[in-house]
Amino acid sequence: MNKKSLAYGLLIGGVVGGVASLLTSPSSGKEIRAQIKDKKDDWTVVIEEMKGHIGELKESIGTLSQEGKETVLQLSKDLQASFKQWQASTEPNNQRLQEEIQSIQRTIEELEKSINSANTTNQ
Repeated sequence: MNKKSLAYGLLIGGVVGGVASLLTSPSSGKEIRAQIKDKKDDWTVVIEEMKGHIGELKESIGTLSQEGKETVLQLSKDLQASFKQWQASTEPNNQRLQEEIQSIQRTIEELEKSINSANTTNQ
């Protein structure tokens, strides 16, 4: 079903329903006009209240958005600081590991040389 035709149908149905209820109501024309006027004032008050609430909602959303941005920025800074601390705390271990790896490589090279020299003397 097309949205446009649905909207027209609802609009026309609402108008026809309103006219039908006015024509079939047991009240006189004066009473109906007075009721409409009273309801109009009530609806005006409701609409003004809604405008106020919408303004408050917009303000709350803006505040929440700003607080969210500030929280994300602070979290990012905290994470960066924690990462730098972690790097600094692991640096001595990294250096020791590099020294151990170099020592192992030197030992392997010495073993290879001794194996090669032993093989050349046995031949």
